[in-house]
Amino acid sequence: MKLKPLATLFMALSLSACSGLPEQTFNTDLSKQPCCSTLETLPLTTLSTPFHQQVIVDAELPILSDAVLLSSSSASHQALPVVGYEITSENPLSLLVRSYVDNNALFAANVLVYDKNWQLISRYSAQNFDYHPTGMRGLERIEKVITINPQLNGAQYIVLASDSSMFGQKLARQHPEQVYAESQNIIGNKQLPLVADYQAFGVVEVTTSASDNNAVLTLLTELGTHTKQKPNSHITPASSPEALDEWEVFQSQIDKALENDNVQQAAALANQASKQGYTQAKDYLVEQLAK
Repeated sequence: MKLKPLATLFMALSLSACSGLPEQTFNTDLSKQPCCSTLETLPLTTLSTPFHQQVIVDAELPILSDAVLLSSSSASHQALPVVGYEITSENPLSLLVRSYVDNNALFAANVLVYDKNWQLISRYSAQNFDYHPTGMRGLERIEKVITINPQLNGAQYIVLASDSSMFGQKLARQHPEQVYAESQNIIGNKQLPLVADYQAFGVVEVTTSASDNNAVLTLLTELGTHTKQKPNSHITPASSPEALDEWEVFQSQIDKALENDNVQQAAALANQASKQGYTQAKDYLVEQLAK
């Protein structure tokens, strides 16, 4: 399975966007036998908070029929790559799903929420996701923030698949020059229509936070770098009283910045502390943001 899970989200230096997605080669051969005949046999990843995972959606993932996913004999019975998650806490969580435009195509995301008996509770199609062009806040994408409260509807499982009804449809995009012209309040040159095709394959990101603050949830993704937590990363660089006192000063300053809702200042302090050897600073900031 082409999954890149993260134990924690690290903070980066600024809000500047990445230069682009790494070039991906998708396995588009969906002719192999489905791994699972029922939803109950689908491999699951525990959906904790905070959580961040980039998924390359192609035929390397488990394959299921959309008739099984929708529990409907009237579905197209098309084989689809899927990834499953299990919610183990009853606490509410915010789920951010992003599908990135790559080579004039993007994954036609379909988020399906089930109860403990695998009865479909709700679904969220890419057709209703919000479009964002390439800019200072990230790469070109569509995204959706979903609030999930297991106590209200018994949600326990989430499956990320593609919406086969959207195959062949196109996403209307904004040309980068148009985005720049609008940001500068000038009239740009007219561009030919720019579109992207919805398909069963692509790159998608799943991010969760216990916070119901969507702005914080988005920052967790945009400021994150895909780095696994290293062992003993919560140990200060020295055990001397001076080193401990200095980390406590940074910790106090980060707390104060967050109390004032100044996330960027808190991120700058965490980066400064990290550069001075206090590698636990970024983890600490992410943990506080996700509360």
